[in-house]
Amino acid sequence: MTTGTLAPEIATLGLAIGLIFSLVCYLTTNLSPGGMITPGWLALTLVEDYRRAGIAVLMSVVTFGAVKILQRVVILYGKRLFAAVVLTGVVLQCTLFLILQKDYPLLFAHQTLGFVVPGLIAYQLVRQRPAATMLATGAVVAASFGVLASGVLAGLVPAV
Repeated sequence: MTTGTLAPEIATLGLAIGLIFSLVCYLTTNLSPGGMITPGWLALTLVEDYRRAGIAVLMSVVTFGAVKILQRVVILYGKRLFAAVVLTGVVLQCTLFLILQKDYPLLFAHQTLGFVVPGLIAYQLVRQRPAATMLATGAVVAASFGVLASGVLAGLVPAV
């Protein structure tokens, strides 16, 4: 679904919807859906441009793989693990940005949070069972996207 850019107020509302679903998921299943803010951001990205969400998912998998390799060489736990995973995700996402920006300038437009999201998802993939994390993240993103897309299709959520 490509609707253009959503107004900042609507984007904030979309993040809040994702936060509510994330919290419900965490409280009922004790699984983090890729971080608390990630599902709302992915749902917003799916509404605006599904390709950016695909890139975030792909980079999350690449980041997870890179960190698993890094863990064989470096002892990572706690805050060091979090910093290493998020930093790896940012570096990989920035590298992809530098490679693709010339040919696809709109693919990364206004995507500040998009540089951090792959690291947040990969961090949860490292901490929890990957299948459980993917299931929880997918379910919360789908619920958030459903609410947000329904608002867009009903004309309740204006696109800029």
